[in-house]
Amino acid sequence: MNYFWKATFVICACIAAGAAATAAAGDFDGSKKLLCAPSDIYECGPASDCQRITPEMANIPRFIQVNVKKKRLSGAVGSGDKVTTAIQNVEKKDGKLTLQGAENARAWSVVIDQETGQMSASASDNVTGFIMFGGCTTSS
Repeated sequence: MNYFWKATFVICACIAAGAAATAAAGDFDGSKKLLCAPSDIYECGPASDCQRITPEMANIPRFIQVNVKKKRLSGAVGSGDKVTTAIQNVEKKDGKLTLQGAENARAWSVVIDQETGQMSASASDNVTGFIMFGGCTTSS
C-alpha cells in the first residue's frame, strides 16, 4: 500500500472513530436506561478509618438500574429483595450527569461521566458514610 492510501486509510479510521465516540457520548446523559455496577465500596465512620466492603455488606445492589426518565434507581440486594429509590434531583453540567436523593434518613448522590460512563457515588447518614466507584453501561 502506498503512502497516499495509508494516509487516507488512517484519516478515514480517525473520522470513523470520532463519529463513533460522538454517537456514544450521549449514551450516558440520562436519555437511555443505564446499568451501573459499583466495583469499589468504602465505609467510613467518625474517628475511624474507611474500610473496603462488598455490596452485600453495604446492603446495596451489585447492579443498579438507572432510569432518569422515570426518576428511579432499582436493583436487587444480596437477599434477593428488590429495592427502588426515587431520584429527586437531576443535573447535567460540565459533561457529568448528577443524580441525588434521600431515603430512610440517608442522602445519596451519583455522578456519571456522560462520555465514559465512569461513576462515583456517596451515601451518608448521621454516623456512616459510603463512597463507591464503578461504571455504567446502557441497558434495554
